[in-house]
Amino acid sequence: MQGLKKNLSYVYAGVERDLMEQIRSGHLKGGECILSENEISRKYNISRRSSRKAIDNLVAKNLLFRIPGKGTFVAGNTEDNQFIEGAHAISYIVPDIDDLFISEICHGIQELANRRHCNLLIQSSNGDIDRENLNIKYLINNNISGAIIFPNWGRANIEALVRLKEKKIPFVLIDRHFPDFDTNYVVVDNARGAYEATMHLVRNGHRKIAHLYGTTGSANDARLEGYLTALGESGIVFNPAYVIKMNPAINRHEGDRFEPDMKGGYQGMQALLALPDPPTAVFAGNDYQAIGAMRAIKDAGLIIPKDIAVVGFDDLKLASLLEVPLTTVRQPKYEIGQAALQILLDKLANPGEGEDYYRHEVLKTELIVRASCGNNA
Repeated sequence: MQGLKKNLSYVYAGVERDLMEQIRSGHLKGGECILSENEISRKYNISRRSSRKAIDNLVAKNLLFRIPGKGTFVAGNTEDNQFIEGAHAISYIVPDIDDLFISEICHGIQELANRRHCNLLIQSSNGDIDRENLNIKYLINNNISGAIIFPNWGRANIEALVRLKEKKIPFVLIDRHFPDFDTNYVVVDNARGAYEATMHLVRNGHRKIAHLYGTTGSANDARLEGYLTALGESGIVFNPAYVIKMNPAINRHEGDRFEPDMKGGYQGMQALLALPDPPTAVFAGNDYQAIGAMRAIKDAGLIIPKDIAVVGFDDLKLASLLEVPLTTVRQPKYEIGQAALQILLDKLANPGEGEDYYRHEVLKTELIVRASCGNNA
């Protein structure tokens, strides 16, 4: 029996060292779900008992933590990559962590979480709204200190958020919020950003300016407001046919992202090009829609910006790398994440301070001019 124990120790010790090295090197990052016991058994060709022992040891060393029904996760990093016992457990709940915009916000959250010794859990629903609502409800029964939540389109999350508020679990919404449901939130000045984007097109000589709105939500509503304000101040008569709204139920049924993306932008641009008097410029509600619109323009045999100018919103990393670099409105994505976590930590530090007092942070945007609409100021 002693020989068997020694042999077992040798088997799981090698796996334990390998996983530990992946965590310390950053290959496995804080909040990331590791392979299951069965998957580790197959990968390392060991028994499930040995894989469980390796995980147990890393949990005991505070490098991993288990969430029943969800899996085993890498503990939030600190300066020495050790999980801090008793530290705040913060959940970042998003529709799709692979989305470039959302992942850049995550970098801001993670960096501050590292410095403030928080354990960050990332919960992504991969565009499944029912799963996202379950992720929100999960906070109530699993000892999570608080959450930063990127709501899905429309009011798809409102019921789950009401329950969270009733349970007095602090949370901060990012990117969008609900005007009739007061919460902590961090957004950007969407109306101002859209206004500047539209005015840039006006200054470049355009009068027939369309807008790819997207799906219903506070951010898109504000961008529409900015677009309309710019038209009004410029003496341009609003043409309702130039605003393309999309049905979120269709997008959900077809399995798209949590809001219209390149496919939606492509279809919207096709509809605009089919008008008897098509626009000469388009302001898209996000960069994904702008990229889709640019593809539709190219497929129609038209040239950007000679025939149609395009402006986006977000300034994703790929915006400057396109065949025709995209003029867009930059959101301070990293700063959004940091501001949201700071609000949450302040709330956790003062739990009895004004339960009905909510903080609203509105950050500035910046117009980034590139070739897709001409380079005039």
